[in-house]
Amino acid sequence: MPKKRKKNRKASRATSAPVLPQVKRSGPVVEAHDWDDDDSGWDDDEGFPMTAFQKQFARPADAVAAVRAGGQWEWTGCIDGSRMRHRVLLFDDGTAAVEQAVFLAPIQESTILCAWHETPEEERPALEKSILSALDSLHAAVRPHLEAEIRQARPYTAPVPEAFSHTPEPHGPGLPLFGWRLMHRVSPESVWDDTLDVALWNSSMAIGEWSGTYDHIDEVRQDGFTDLLRRHGVPAVLCAKCEKPITSRHPRWPGIWTTPNDDGGGPACEGTGKEPFPPAPRIGWYTDSEFGEPHQPQ
Repeated sequence: MPKKRKKNRKASRATSAPVLPQVKRSGPVVEAHDWDDDDSGWDDDEGFPMTAFQKQFARPADAVAAVRAGGQWEWTGCIDGSRMRHRVLLFDDGTAAVEQAVFLAPIQESTILCAWHETPEEERPALEKSILSALDSLHAAVRPHLEAEIRQARPYTAPVPEAFSHTPEPHGPGLPLFGWRLMHRVSPESVWDDTLDVALWNSSMAIGEWSGTYDHIDEVRQDGFTDLLRRHGVPAVLCAKCEKPITSRHPRWPGIWTTPNDDGGGPACEGTGKEPFPPAPRIGWYTDSEFGEPHQPQ
């Protein structure tokens, strides 16, 4: 079951993601109340989304009616894993669904970002398809382990989510958002438990690798994920020394191998962090090495 869960909220009757008609555009976001209320069943600051849904709407069909009236019902958050999203969507054929989505964690997203820059712009549509194919393979590797965890409590077979991408938020030019999602179709008889699949929820923790619990899955580790991308034709490159993802086609430092600017990011390689440090007292120990070493591709 999902980590840190205090109550038994099982997901039932979830089905594989169908091919969906076009999504209708909706109006402003409907505000949710008390995401992190004490009775949510979670001890995470961002709360548990289904509890907030249930507080405002007895059934998913009631939330659909609110969206049809001009709102957009959505929750985006993170509970000890990668970023997730739950939202109500309307379609042109008159049907509705609750989308359950899990996005890439930084360990995968930074690798794909570098591969994105390594690829000429005219080749990126094909690259995007290759990335989606690799993400399908990643989830296929993770899913059996998540199923086994849930089967310790009850019979269970995980529905298969689809890998997807879409235009990111308007923070400037960058990488599309990548992730996996299920579309839980809403009928008048649907209940909220029908709109949450436990294995997809737990995949946010496995893919996020926040605790190292899933290190035994090759595709989850940085090196294994990079190999997976390469098998799908994605030009992922790691530094031979620090093992971070790198690109030589940074838009402002062309020709210099650099890594995304998170912890220790940039053009200077910090190595493994296990290099010897000069003993005290450190007098006159500054040398050219203090400027750092350049990244080198494996």
